[in-house]
Amino acid sequence: MAIIIEKTEDSIEASRSLLIAFGTKEQTYLLSILAEHVILSESEGGVFGDPFDSMEIDRGSVVVSDYGGSNVRWYHKYRFRFQDNDWYLIGATTGTNYLISDAIGMGNSEDDYNLLTGDFIKKKTNEQGEVEITKGNRGKKQLIKLREFDSRDISDFLML
Repeated sequence: MAIIIEKTEDSIEASRSLLIAFGTKEQTYLLSILAEHVILSESEGGVFGDPFDSMEIDRGSVVVSDYGGSNVRWYHKYRFRFQDNDWYLIGATTGTNYLISDAIGMGNSEDDYNLLTGDFIKKKTNEQGEVEITKGNRGKKQLIKLREFDSRDISDFLML
């Protein structure tokens, strides 16, 4: 089970945390992790508003998605999986969409990383409105533990 909890009392801005629990044979739940820096606050989405888009459990992973911005819309999708007795970031997709770019989406981009294999796919719309795709492998890096993950500070880790 994965739940987003929000603390609203005693703070100017509500903080959100991701709680993940495993079901037991006794039909109860056992807390696996409480991650405090995964879910952005409602004020971090720019003029678009609350950036929280979705959370789902998919193929044994917890996937959290954000979406926000203004003229430049941005999005993130982070995939976490339990392995080796802990939770790790194993995949990330980030992108930007420019709403005013000569009506052809010039400059739109998306970067998709498989952190288990090191594989990546980069998509970028060129000046002619064509999507250029670059694939490669940046090599494996040490995975980030979910308890150390901070959605506001992840871009340096993902850079090629």
